[in-house]
Amino acid sequence: MVVALLAATSFMAQPTMSFKGLLRMPAEWYATPQAQSIADSVMKYQYPSGGWTKNIDWNLPASGDKLRERQEVLAQIQGDGIGATIDNGATITEMQFLAKTYAATGRKDHRKAFMRALDYLLEAQYANGGWPQFYPLRPNDSQGRPPYYNHITFNDNAMYNVMTLLRDIYEGKAPYDALKLSDKYNDRARDAFQRGISCILRCQIKKDGRLTVWCQQHDEFTFAPAKARAYELPSFTASNETTSLIELLMSLPEPSDSIITAVSSAVEWLQQHVIRDMQIEYFVNADGKRDRRLVHHFGSNIWARYYDLQTEEPYVCDRDSRPQPSLEYIGYERRNGYSWYGNTPQRVIDRFPDWLCRVQQPH
Repeated sequence: MVVALLAATSFMAQPTMSFKGLLRMPAEWYATPQAQSIADSVMKYQYPSGGWTKNIDWNLPASGDKLRERQEVLAQIQGDGIGATIDNGATITEMQFLAKTYAATGRKDHRKAFMRALDYLLEAQYANGGWPQFYPLRPNDSQGRPPYYNHITFNDNAMYNVMTLLRDIYEGKAPYDALKLSDKYNDRARDAFQRGISCILRCQIKKDGRLTVWCQQHDEFTFAPAKARAYELPSFTASNETTSLIELLMSLPEPSDSIITAVSSAVEWLQQHVIRDMQIEYFVNADGKRDRRLVHHFGSNIWARYYDLQTEEPYVCDRDSRPQPSLEYIGYERRNGYSWYGNTPQRVIDRFPDWLCRVQQPH
């Protein structure tokens, strides 16, 4: 044990490493003073609700802009306290880290903070099985309209991250087995996961009587595709969100007929909407800036992030909320500041035949 601890101490986290990157450290490292100091910061900035804010690397020194960031977090915690979120891996990452430090040290305050966060995730879930991006829910705007943060959020794998964490918890995977949760908590986590699956199936977009794929966010009451930011319109989304939802459904050990249909329909839609022989090219434009464009490249297939709900044609969009057919029609900032195309759907298309053969075999 002493040798292992010394080895872990010698393997220090690098100053440039992201907070998420710390989840890949050796198990022994989480007992080191460095890891414990980071855990103290994580617990210090936990919201009263039990969650955390997003896009802050708690392991980096709090100076300059980063110090101002943390001061703003503390002010919000002490104020309305509504900044906790599951967006961009927030709350999930902190829980994963604290579970690892607790498994390494047995510190009760780490477990207590983890359990507060678990209560937060379970409380934040809608009765229909979905999760909003922020919880507690953000207030309506000056005109009485609810913010898009309240929608059921698949964007950036928000719900996917919550559900995979809950499954790892109730299945007793490391490091969560060290927490020794009660049957009550495991049952609540399992129930939340199952209700999340039901919500995913209800949100799958149906057009002309056929199931298709998902939008990045869905209305929390009607389950219809919903708008978020100005350039995130209601659409068919053929990017990481749909791919991850398909993979989640494919990971279920004994999928029902409805799940098999959902996966098969989504994969079929993706196969029908591939953009063949095209890829993104980076180049230096006339202003000397690094830029992006879509170019022909034989054998390279991609998908657009968004497809129009009526025409099912791919599009891009600027902050004016006007869909455009290709990148050159939108401004430099959005053209280069958003992932408009990708090839992640190929992952599920490649796996689909073997998966379908397996789940259709008689048991």
